[in-house]
Amino acid sequence: MIALFSDDFVKSLKKHAALKNSVRKKVDMILANPIAIGEPLKANFRGYYSALVKKNFLIIYLYCLICRRKGDDRIVLCHDC
Repeated sequence: MIALFSDDFVKSLKKHAALKNSVRKKVDMILANPIAIGEPLKANFRGYYSALVKKNFLIIYLYCLICRRKGDDRIVLCHDC
C-alpha cells in the first residue's frame, strides 16, 4: 500500500515536530492494518478512518475496502468513496 500525505498534514507535522516519532509509529501501524487501528467515519466521510495520535492530534485517512478488493491501490475509483 502506498501512503500519500496532504500538504496540510506535512505542515502540521513540521509545526509539531515533537510528535514526529509518535506520528511515524501510528502511520506504520495504519499501513500494516488500516481497519484495526482506526475508527470508521460516517455520513459524508464514508470510507475514511480516524486514528488518534495524541490528545489533540488526529490522523484521518482514506481506506475503501471495495477499492482495495478491486486492486485500485493508487487511485480510488469506486463511486462509494
